[in-house]
Amino acid sequence: MAEAPEMASLATNDGFSPLYLAAMTGSAPTVRALLRPSAEGTPSPASFSGPAGRTALHVAASVSKGRTPLHFAALYGKLDIVELFLQHCHASSLELASISDNSGSSPLHIAAMVAETGIIDELTKGWPNYYELVDDKGRNFLHRAVEHGQETVVRHICRNDMFTMLLNATDSQGNTPLHLAAESGNPGIASLILATTSVDMGITNKDGLTAGDLARRARAIGLRRYFLNPQTVLYNCLRWSRAPFTLEGDLGLQVDREKDKIARAKKEEENDNIAPAEEEEEEKDNIGEARAIASVLIATVAFAAAFTVPGGFIADDRARAGTAVLGSSFAFRAFAVSDTIAFLCSIVATCFLIYSGDARRIPRSKHSWYRRWTSGLVQAGAQFLIAAFAFQLVLGVAVNRWLIVFVYVACLASVLICFPSAWVPLNFGVGKAIWRRAGWRGLVNIHERPSTLPEFFHLFTDSVLYKALRRPLFALLISAMFVAAIVLSIALPNY
Repeated sequence: MAEAPEMASLATNDGFSPLYLAAMTGSAPTVRALLRPSAEGTPSPASFSGPAGRTALHVAASVSKGRTPLHFAALYGKLDIVELFLQHCHASSLELASISDNSGSSPLHIAAMVAETGIIDELTKGWPNYYELVDDKGRNFLHRAVEHGQETVVRHICRNDMFTMLLNATDSQGNTPLHLAAESGNPGIASLILATTSVDMGITNKDGLTAGDLARRARAIGLRRYFLNPQTVLYNCLRWSRAPFTLEGDLGLQVDREKDKIARAKKEEENDNIAPAEEEEEEKDNIGEARAIASVLIATVAFAAAFTVPGGFIADDRARAGTAVLGSSFAFRAFAVSDTIAFLCSIVATCFLIYSGDARRIPRSKHSWYRRWTSGLVQAGAQFLIAAFAFQLVLGVAVNRWLIVFVYVACLASVLICFPSAWVPLNFGVGKAIWRRAGWRGLVNIHERPSTLPEFFHLFTDSVLYKALRRPLFALLISAMFVAAIVLSIALPNY
């Protein structure tokens, strides 16, 4: 094309142009090369002609899985081209927009799959019931958006009252969009749908299963208690929202568990050296050893810092002899609090690790409880140790205000990012859905008055409020201390 662009306009004796042949073979790079304008901006002279009066556009449509040019305009997000098609084909625009490809998808379904909300609005604004169009599986464009994980489209639909009937629409298998979200394990999309109160959580599909049943069955066996597992988050969201579960779902769950036992037994037979259960125990022991090393190290450093008082002590011949010289400053008080909490958290974590390793005296059911608490205590100890380091260092460089600010900001960033998984539950957005469905009782997981204090404690520690805040709580507390210290160092340097 650079040396002899006019050759692109020639056709064979049978009427085949180079562009027609490129479209027939499905070579997109060749088509782009043939249509590319020259360096001076001159349009390409490539011919579109083909045999029997057909053009390259005809053959492109026939080899593109039944998709029309409008499909491709929606696929590549070309809103201006979609508008052009609908304006210049006004008489037959509805017919054009209703054409389905080989999989039964209309241009509206394609736009939902690639999160083109502008094209969705353009396609649906002209015809009252066009948005109800379904594919060969009976799924509307909300089903397809959920299936492809497009939160932007789902949010757009949930906020538009025109699409309300789509929220409870079922496909050929009886699945609503909430069913698909539960089955695929997407808590973000599920929370958007649940936050719309017109959604019915009790609809069952042709297998007699609700969205809650599918979410419960979708959880991976080994990750059911992992707080960041999306299937677990979604299942808990439905459970806290008082979603119904059916007897068919209970029976199906039992069948799945039996299948899992058989699969595990088969895998155990294949691995003659180490059984899967032994591998899991070995992995847990390795994690426990790492936590033990971390907790002992934190306790050692915190203990040493407590007896290395910044600024020294007041001499014996003065008032308050033997006390810290900088004891009245905010930074010293914050250092004492942070160092104490870091030491205590690490010591308690070490004790819990010792107890959890006593397989003879401690019931097996209690091991996971001790390990979960150990994980949180080690995390808190590390964060407060960073805070203690910051306050102790600041007391030594108190004369340089900007250096003080740098130390606080750097340590603040470390506290916030040293355990990034602590912030993940806040991004799922399940709290809003639970609040709209079950109010404050859903947030604290207390739908009925507990009969005993241990029952209340058990219910609350299993709530979304506790699970979402317990990990970032100390990070937020330390952040508040740092912010207060920065403000005081600027406004009241001698405080």
